[in-house]
Amino acid sequence: METFEIFFFLVLAHTCATVSGTVDIPVKTPNNEWWSKTILYQVYPRSFKDTNKDGIGDLKGITQKLDHFVDLGIETLWIGPFFKSPMDDMGYDVEDFKEIDPLFGTMADFEELILEMKKRNLKLVTDLIPNHSSYKSEWFQKSIKNDPVYADYYIWHNASNQNEVLKNSSIKPIPPNNWMSVFGGSGWTWNTERNQFYYHQFSPKQPDFNIRNKKIQQELLDIMEFWLDKGILGFRIDALKHLFETEELTDEPFLPGKESSTNYDDMIHNCTVDQPEVYALIQDWREFVINYATRKNLNMSIFLATESYSKINILMQYYGNSTRPGAQAPFNFGLLTVDPNKYVDSIESKIQVWMKNMPDGTIANWVMENHDNFRIPTKFGPELVQMFNALKLALPGIDVTYYGGEIGMHNTFVRKDQIKDPNNAGGIRADESRDYERTPMQWDDSVNAGFTEEKYSWLPVNPNYYQVNVKTQKTIPTSNYNFYKKMSQLRHTETLRHGGLQTFNISDSIYIVKRYLPDHETYLVVLNFASETETVIISNVIKNIENETLYVYLASENSAYTEGYTVSANSSSGHLLVLRPKAVVVLTNKFIEAPVIQQTGNSGTQINCTIISFICAIIFGIYSQ
Repeated sequence: METFEIFFFLVLAHTCATVSGTVDIPVKTPNNEWWSKTILYQVYPRSFKDTNKDGIGDLKGITQKLDHFVDLGIETLWIGPFFKSPMDDMGYDVEDFKEIDPLFGTMADFEELILEMKKRNLKLVTDLIPNHSSYKSEWFQKSIKNDPVYADYYIWHNASNQNEVLKNSSIKPIPPNNWMSVFGGSGWTWNTERNQFYYHQFSPKQPDFNIRNKKIQQELLDIMEFWLDKGILGFRIDALKHLFETEELTDEPFLPGKESSTNYDDMIHNCTVDQPEVYALIQDWREFVINYATRKNLNMSIFLATESYSKINILMQYYGNSTRPGAQAPFNFGLLTVDPNKYVDSIESKIQVWMKNMPDGTIANWVMENHDNFRIPTKFGPELVQMFNALKLALPGIDVTYYGGEIGMHNTFVRKDQIKDPNNAGGIRADESRDYERTPMQWDDSVNAGFTEEKYSWLPVNPNYYQVNVKTQKTIPTSNYNFYKKMSQLRHTETLRHGGLQTFNISDSIYIVKRYLPDHETYLVVLNFASETETVIISNVIKNIENETLYVYLASENSAYTEGYTVSANSSSGHLLVLRPKAVVVLTNKFIEAPVIQQTGNSGTQINCTIISFICAIIFGIYSQ
């Protein structure tokens, strides 16, 4: 048994000496714009906090919880749609872009939210939904009637058999082409009053704007100015890649063997997404907000983020160029698709692709969760919450945090009869519902997790709220909440704000992110994705470490390390880093006094393992000579 243990540690020490570092981004000229290093915290308003006891979150609920963001070190909120809507797509079907839906409160509630945020130096970004409106919009209703002002606000086309239909109302109209809806089925719906098809990339209740119409473009600018005047400082632009379609009604090709499919993903969408006109439009919008800031004598810039699940070459063009800048943050969804079968290679690839393709002078951003995708604990396991929060918060640029990510909220199973998401055809495809990642925020261990005093919340609260909630985790030094908070504090250091980035994929399981800045602390985020304990000799993989002794700034709950503990970067002295499975530590080269927070676990076990690994490393060195 003893022989096996020695061999085990020898192999690990040898394995972790093999390194491949592929991302090396040097220190650049600092960008001091308020948004450039911010944590952008996504609030899904329905699920954040209910104050009027109807089981649905509201604006007053967000105002009530603003101190939560201050405590966490969050600087910027992105609040999902709260505009007047029939809620056929949970607010992404807007009836009036300049009104608050009564479900969420009043304009006075919104103005109070802005006022209270300013008191706390918090900034607000809201959704802009430029692709479509609700079918109940006054614009669409007037367009149906061919009102001369609104007739071309939307995309209308005759049926392929228009003459036959007009002659005989019993003949079924045939759509102009085979374009599909993202939600499945045809993207065309016949309107019996106007006797034409209208196009919708999403639900039939979400007719697409004719974005080439200059009047619509001006309407969207008016909407932006309206909310900027209210005090917001940016927009997250929804579904940007869907804004334009080719003017020719050419059929889109199917994937081989999928010719009879009604599934959107079985087609090649070369006519309905990522059309080249969108780049000029986002540049026009950036020019508009720059001019707005000048006109209003603002002392800060307006922020534009974009949502588009597109290829990297497309996303990079959203940044614009030096003469015509575009969005500051085309959302980077790469980390949403990390492969759990090869964590290190997958993560390295995602980071490398983004960092090496960004135009000069632009800022990176990182998204791992949102309202359309599974949460980290559900996708990867709860033990990886602190690992991934350490990773994404240590990377340069903007972090996007989904509500509940700070405590490691899980997806919640929602029964078919409870489903609200229209994307799964009203509950028919329960396995594809987005409701699972949209359930109520878990504030405490009271009924309904403190989200609402109503017996039934709009979606069920996760049964694990007794343990996974803000109030409980605040009292536990090693909790997800306190780990996130400490990483958030680290982002305010000069090193993380302005420093360079290097990454090292040491093996199939060990990954290191290095942040450095001359004359400041160096930080190493060391992650072990393996199912086994790993020993890491830092000096073998990272050269020019200023000190052989490194200090633990922060450690995951399962790591057995405490803050302030020392490890050796060199195998010739001190305690080597011995990292438990699915654990992460943040190391620094400057002494940090051990904080009050105490570790959970057996420190004796840690010391013993470290000594054993140190001895084994020496033995390995002797036998390898």
